[in-house]
Amino acid sequence: MTARTKVSRRDWIEAAYQELARAGERGVGINALAARLGVTKGSFYWHFKDRPELMAALLDRWAHERTDEMLELALGSTGDPRERLRRIQALGRDVAPVDRAMRLWARHDAAAAEAVRHADRALLGHITACLDGLGFAPADARLRARLMLRSWIGGYLLADGDDGDPPAGPDADDRALEIFLGGTP
Repeated sequence: MTARTKVSRRDWIEAAYQELARAGERGVGINALAARLGVTKGSFYWHFKDRPELMAALLDRWAHERTDEMLELALGSTGDPRERLRRIQALGRDVAPVDRAMRLWARHDAAAAEAVRHADRALLGHITACLDGLGFAPADARLRARLMLRSWIGGYLLADGDDGDPPAGPDADDRALEIFLGGTP
């Protein structure tokens, strides 16, 4: 047996995560994942009872990865609120494909909707804390945080097209952030 044919539960979840980003929730199939991993379906049933168990594990990974690991990595050790906001904004671009898939899945699945709510609460908490650190009043910080998150999400839920918008990237992100922070106390 080669190392490639022996896969772990985590390997199955990671493959499902990648497939979710590529094809959406309905595209996550046991046969496709087994082919991607180079194993038989029997390996899947060694680790999971059924597809719903895999999908529940996928939701758990996404919610906790986004709220814990990804934010921790993105924010690092900087205490500068503006830099933290820039990093959160850049992180949003990096995770956009899977985040988009999760939000579309959440439209018709209660467990996915709860995972999205969990992740959004954590993200809003981080954004609000940054705005608090910049001196915004608590109510203004919460409102701006919600508007920022909605804008970032909307940016990757919109269909790509030639709408005359400047290309996305650090310069556009910096300008958008400055607009959101307009009227900084």
